[in-house]
Parts: sequence; C-alpha cells; structure tokens
Amino acid sequence: MDSNVGLAIQCVGILLVTLLSLFMRRSIRSAALKYWTTGWASLALALLCLFIGFRTVEDQKLFFSLYFFGEYIFGVMFVAGCRNHASGARIGRQVLYLLLLLVAIAIVLPYASADFNDLFMVQATIMAGLFATAYFALRAGPLRKNRSPGVQVMSFALLLLSIDFLHYLPMFAARKGLWGMTVPSAYLQYTSIFDLILEILLGFGTTMVLMEGVRREVEVVNGQLVKVRDRLELLAQMDPLTEALNRHAFHSLLSRNESGAEADTSGSVAVIDIDNLKPINDTLGHPSGDKAIRAVATAIRSLIRADDMLFRWGGDEFLVLMFKLRVTDASRRMQLVNERLAQNNNQWTSIPMKVTVSHGVAGFESLSVLAQAIERADKLMYKRKQQLRQAKDKATVT
Repeated sequence: MDSNVGLAIQCVGILLVTLLSLFMRRSIRSAALKYWTTGWASLALALLCLFIGFRTVEDQKLFFSLYFFGEYIFGVMFVAGCRNHASGARIGRQVLYLLLLLVAIAIVLPYASADFNDLFMVQATIMAGLFATAYFALRAGPLRKNRSPGVQVMSFALLLLSIDFLHYLPMFAARKGLWGMTVPSAYLQYTSIFDLILEILLGFGTTMVLMEGVRREVEVVNGQLVKVRDRLELLAQMDPLTEALNRHAFHSLLSRNESGAEADTSGSVAVIDIDNLKPINDTLGHPSGDKAIRAVATAIRSLIRADDMLFRWGGDEFLVLMFKLRVTDASRRMQLVNERLAQNNNQWTSIPMKVTVSHGVAGFESLSVLAQAIERADKLMYKRKQQLRQAKDKATVT
C-alpha cells in the first residue's frame, strides 16, 4: 500500500473522530472536551497539510511546518485536557510559552533536512514526549486512586502512542541500514494505519471518560432529586405549625397497609380536642392560639412512645395511634395531658389563659376497623367535653 493512501485513510479517520467530538460538545459542557476537540481538529488539519505537502513542490516546507505545528497543538491540547479532567486545571501562561517554542520548532524544522523522514524522527520524539506527559497528567490528582474504565483505556492508548512514536526514532534511523539493520519499506508504509488505530483507541477512551462524567452528573442530580422528593413528601405529610403528621399522612398510611401484614396491627386510638382554643383566639389573638396548639402537641409527644404516631386531625383536634397498647394504658397516658400542660404553661405558651383538652380513647384490632375506632373515640371525646361543660355550668350557677 502506498504511504499516501495510508495517510489519506488516517486523515479521514481523524476527521470522523473530530466530527464526533464536535457533536458531543453540543450536549456536554466540559473544558476537557473543549481541549480535546481542538486537538482532534488540529490533528485533522495537520494530516491534510501533510498530504498536500507530499503532493506539491511549491510551498512544500510551509505545509510541512503547518503539519508539525498542527500535531504539536494536538499533543498540547491533549495534555491540557488530561490535566483538566484529572485536577480541573485550565490552560495557563506556561502552555502559551510552550506553544511559542513549538511554533519556532515547526518553522525551523523543515529546513533542517531535505529528507522528510529525518525530520519525522525529531517530530516523533517530540510527540512521544507530549503523549507521555498527557499520560502522567491523566493519572495524577484524585484519579490516581479511582481510575474508571474510560481513564484506563485513555491511559493505555496514550502509553501505546508514546511507545509507537518513540519507536519511530530507531526505525527511521535504520531505514538505510544504520546500526547494521534494515527496516522493510513496507513496514514504514503502514505507519499511518498504526497511528490511526491507536488514535481511534484514544478517541474511544475520551468518549468513555466523557460518558462516565455525564453518568456521574446524572447520579448526583438524581440523588438531589430524591432528597427533594423525600423532603416535599415529608412536607406534604406534616403540619407546619406542630410538626405533627396530617390527614394526608394518615390516609397514606392506610393505603400502604391495606393488603400488607401490618393490616392486622392492633392498638388504641385517641382523639384529643382543645377545650378553649376559640376563647384564646378571640381574647389573645391567633398567635397565642398557635402557641396553645403547639403546646398541646408537645404535651402529647411527651406522653407517647417513639413508635406511636401523632396527627393533627383538625384546627383544634389531634389523633394519636398507639400500636400494641391496651385501651386502659392509652387512657392513662391521655389523662396526663392536662397535667403536663398546667406544669409547663409558662414555658410552652406564656399566655395568661389555661390550656386544657378533652380526649376519647378506643381500641382497634386491625387497621381495617380503625375508622370505626376513631368514630368511637371521637364520640367519647365529645361526651367528656359535654360533661366538663355541664360541670362548669353547674359550678357557675352555684
């Protein structure tokens, strides 16, 4: 195969990798991808200049200079991209100084020899150094303990490219029998294909690295969305004033356990109503009423167990589910609510009116009959409230 054919194949292959990289830039925002895309584009233009330089006599040295400098940009951009991916570093002033030095080399190098193969040995040595630098830059920083498959493929490709370009130095030096050996010319004709294979492997590795980055970003966003969803679900099921559960949470509980094993859970349910919330609101204002509501919730929490569930059932009503607790024990706890309120009135409410509640307790054998138990507890609560009202009226008449 003619070397120009191999070079043309390499040029087309690199152009396809460049187009893929440009396409990825439309959806992936990454400084490393920006550097790598610039490198691929520079390499495609460099190979095109080399192809033209081999087929023309006029301005041949100009095209060779453009080829050399295009490959240098490719190597430098890959070093910059690997550094950015590994540690987030951006192109600094030292890179600009390096590019100026490489510009000078690219301009002078075509005049060093009339044989391009002699020039290519210098070029290959410089490129081997750039590939090796990119290899060590990629494996530095936080990535040295957590190397993804994409990083491994890129590292392998950069290492092979370093060895590949470095081996051109003795191979091209021996093309005329130097050191007592002769390299077959057919081997040298396939160098472009060898380079293309390794460069495609490098392009495949960069694609893997970028996809891994996208996956990590998606996982982070999904984690944040899950946290937000859980937070919103919690807020949707919580009363903001008392931080007790609300009716929505109660119905969610029933719907989750309709066909589950917990549907057979037994226990006691209490319905608690604040006796004098309206007088507090009318006399002292709604902020004082809110303090009274919070105080009742605090008093109930101090008397129930960690596994019991407190719901704000209405404006001045609470509901308590006490699982695996007998009605007598549950009633004994609820009877202490007024006592706790009286003991902590100054600390919890700091209002001049006494806060009291009425309650009703009923048992349930399963969640399927919980609604009937709540209804019984509600009737008992209203019966107790009526008795207290009658007793108060009798005391007033007396």
